[in-house]
Amino acid sequence: MKISKNISLKNFNTFGVDVNAECLVEIENENDLTLLHQSSLPKPFYPIGHGSNLLFTRDFKGTIVKFVTNTWKEVSKNNDSVIIRADAGCSWDDFVVEMLQNGFFGLENLSLIPGTVGSSPVQNIGAYGAEVSQFVDTVRVYDIDANKFFEISNAECGFGYRESVFKHKQNWIVVSVDYRLNTVENTNISYKALSEYIEKNNLDAKNSFVIRNAVIAIRESKLPDYKQIGNAGSFFRNPVVDQDLFNKLLEKYPNMPFYKEENNRFKIPAAWLIDKSGWKGYRNNNVGVFEKQPLILVNHGGAKGSEIKELSEAIQESIKNNFGILLHPEVIIY
Repeated sequence: MKISKNISLKNFNTFGVDVNAECLVEIENENDLTLLHQSSLPKPFYPIGHGSNLLFTRDFKGTIVKFVTNTWKEVSKNNDSVIIRADAGCSWDDFVVEMLQNGFFGLENLSLIPGTVGSSPVQNIGAYGAEVSQFVDTVRVYDIDANKFFEISNAECGFGYRESVFKHKQNWIVVSVDYRLNTVENTNISYKALSEYIEKNNLDAKNSFVIRNAVIAIRESKLPDYKQIGNAGSFFRNPVVDQDLFNKLLEKYPNMPFYKEENNRFKIPAAWLIDKSGWKGYRNNNVGVFEKQPLILVNHGGAKGSEIKELSEAIQESIKNNFGILLHPEVIIY
């Protein structure tokens, strides 16, 4: 277990915000977690992956926990599926590539999402018609308060739209994830933008590598590379509204995009709301809204986390005034 004191987190969050952590530990195995429990290192203990869904607005008082192991193994296999166990520290997109190269399919729609395996169930990452909850079999967890390792099933994870039980268990640390993947290709092009791209470019919709490359092409056409422009991907969740508000908005905006949900509720793209309110391409010194995708708030260089937070709050107020909808951050704000 490697321990660093008073360390800058600038290279540990994709916004590139320069704050310090009181302590950072690098975890190599499960025994390190037990040692961490027994240590006198400052609390709270807070696990991070690539820091791709975090906004630090101040120095972190406590200990950042980062896994550095990145291995995976085959647990079991039958005629049409396989169980793969991956360490929390595995880079997510590298893992997706390795699965495809080994003939294990399903994760291709989730290509190029920044982060790690350990963070995938926490956020229930999703994109282009797929969510990781469709593939999670079990999650191995360490309760750092109780000094106890245990497994929980998919059903116990409390998965929802960008939601899971892990978000509400501050003492739980994801150690590894078992995924149930397909050994036979069964591609998913249900997402409109993906199917349109496949058709427009006359691509093979049944080839998982083609799907991965298409997803990457679409993402790169509208999403900034955090290594060039600091960002955490989509900053806000897409709001879901009831029938009454939906009817009022549709009457006023007949071309409003939406997705029908269960129980007469409707999901409205947050990007459309932000764009309609005039924020797309907005910039104020070092913070701004990305010009190609208004869901993404960016650090043009040297911005403080508090400045990014202030921008997000101004957008929330604007959307509330214009549409009667309160946007909720997808990004975790500290």
